[in-house]
Amino acid sequence: MIKFFRNIRKSLILEKSNNSKYIKYAIGEIVLVVIGILIALQINNWNIDRIDRKNEDMILLDLKVEFLENLKDAERILIGNQEIYSAMSEIQNNIAQENYEQHELDSLMYYVFDWFDYTPKPGASNNLINSGNLNIIQNKELRKLLTLWSGVDAELDDDEAVAINYSHNIIVPFIAEHFPISNLEKFDGSVDYYQRVQGKKFSYSEKLPYDSQALLINKTFQSHIAVKKIHAYHNAMECITVIDTCRLILDLIEDEIN
Repeated sequence: MIKFFRNIRKSLILEKSNNSKYIKYAIGEIVLVVIGILIALQINNWNIDRIDRKNEDMILLDLKVEFLENLKDAERILIGNQEIYSAMSEIQNNIAQENYEQHELDSLMYYVFDWFDYTPKPGASNNLINSGNLNIIQNKELRKLLTLWSGVDAELDDDEAVAINYSHNIIVPFIAEHFPISNLEKFDGSVDYYQRVQGKKFSYSEKLPYDSQALLINKTFQSHIAVKKIHAYHNAMECITVIDTCRLILDLIEDEIN
């Protein structure tokens, strides 16, 4: 085809009388070249877009796995903090009502000792943002939420770290001085789980006596209960934010996949 056009151009050059025809032909040839370039660019863009859509599909599936895990863990943390909040409230009620019954207090004291660690799974979202490929995601709302996610995620993670640090370094040492922690063994649900899974029987330490009234009227203990309750409430609210964000992201991912 190119040789054909060149032969026509050569013959027109040799015929001086056909200068006007040659000019028209030259212009036509330029137009054809431009059209050819535009078609080639369009085909290249189609190929790039096809590759991007294929990559987007794989990324969306990875994001779905990540945020399903984040949702599951945030729901676990929410339930745990709600249980801690309820237990701290019950202890405060017992103090107000001067109820010093030891067995009931033992079951509630496990929540004073307990804590929860949020473990986010920032795999696909971090990789997507750090690689600079966030624009592969076509949905603008999803891109926005993925950009904001690290802040939402970190807020709960940081708040849980504060609560865990307070429990580890302040509450547990105080409890160890005023309460026999061995009394809490039978209230640890994970022991029953491992007994069922491993088929082994775990023995509990002998229950030890203590002055429940002295513990409950202790002002430092009451302050620890109030702090533990505040942490639980605050972290539960952060959990709700994380859960709502996860669910919205998952809904958007599902829409894009479908």
